[in-house]
Amino acid sequence: METDRETAVSVSHALYLQRPACSRVPPEILLEIFALVAPSQASLRACILTCRQWNLVGTPVLWRRPQFHRLSSVEHFASTLMAFTSEAGVSHYAKLVETVSFSTLPEVDRNNPQLATLLDTIVNCMVVPKPSLGLPGWAKHGSRNLLAPVIKRSRSLSRNNAGCVGCDDDDPAVAIRPLSATDLQLVDGDSTIAAVAGTAQTVAEHETVHERPTATVYTSSLRQLDLRFCKGVRNYSLQRLAPRLASINVLNLAGGLRTDITIAKLSQHMTDLRRVSLAWTSNLTDFGVSELVQRCKDIEALDLTYCMQIEDTSMLAIAHNLHSLAALSVAYCAGVTDIGVREVAMRFPGIQIVNVAKCLRVTDRMRKLLAQRNIVSACDSFDPFSIYRNKLQPRAKKIQ
Repeated sequence: METDRETAVSVSHALYLQRPACSRVPPEILLEIFALVAPSQASLRACILTCRQWNLVGTPVLWRRPQFHRLSSVEHFASTLMAFTSEAGVSHYAKLVETVSFSTLPEVDRNNPQLATLLDTIVNCMVVPKPSLGLPGWAKHGSRNLLAPVIKRSRSLSRNNAGCVGCDDDDPAVAIRPLSATDLQLVDGDSTIAAVAGTAQTVAEHETVHERPTATVYTSSLRQLDLRFCKGVRNYSLQRLAPRLASINVLNLAGGLRTDITIAKLSQHMTDLRRVSLAWTSNLTDFGVSELVQRCKDIEALDLTYCMQIEDTSMLAIAHNLHSLAALSVAYCAGVTDIGVREVAMRFPGIQIVNVAKCLRVTDRMRKLLAQRNIVSACDSFDPFSIYRNKLQPRAKKIQ
């Protein structure tokens, strides 16, 4: 018995030694090596053509973060995704892509309007629609109050029109005003119950007839989107793509002439954002920042460098809405004062960076207070604040 076992071991070892040296490297070692080679995608591509094992290990690394150095490479990447996408679902290669970055393109290509079309194609090849439950609008906001049904008022009716309790036959929208005591004729309990029950039946009928189409939830493997100084991707294009970008955790829109409406639309769908950069966005105001932090409460790093229109209102909104902010940059923001900086510094015990470089209304006394709390108050101009600097913190599990 022992002789047979020794023979089998020796035969397997001999077969292992007959394999090429490249195929004998353990996969975990190959993965570490390919991660170091990944910045040079030409070298990584040559590596995965060596043998089948290297191809299986290196292909996910190659597709995880594709690099684009000219617009033609973006076109080739989009056409490749389209070629492998079928009606059955998303292709295997599209499921490997986690980061899309156009920041390495030359300025001419970043300002090309065709870039928006290519981004739309890439995102559409990656997303998978998941229809949500077709619940009526009132069910999504809790139980309905029968005495005051919350239903969209018809635009054709005046808000002061007290003579219409039902709906307008010419307008498909339901127009029911809150019931008053005069309408109910509160004489006894039975009449009240009958009136409320009749109103509830009318509301249910209109909700059934005029039910709006259910929203579609999209998911994909895309986690990071970098559109730094990509003026070719217009605000309208981003707003159209917003529902399909719900899975993104890291978003960089620095220097892209984004507006408050665009930020509000994106934050409405991208509620899982962890790191955001809106640096050098001259059109951004306190309204846009407030909309962002009210909907994306898990942001850990926020870059608002050189957003000249933001003031302490944004700082207060950040302090009272975010849960675990670790880094904030408001460098060159002339409207930020000690009041806003103090509120942010006191609200987050674990905050590490509050970059207030060149903030003229932030005093030296406040900077000393930040230093006493071991908070970095100024980042070197040659090493700007980066939303990619540190790893994302593990998200705490929510207790249901």
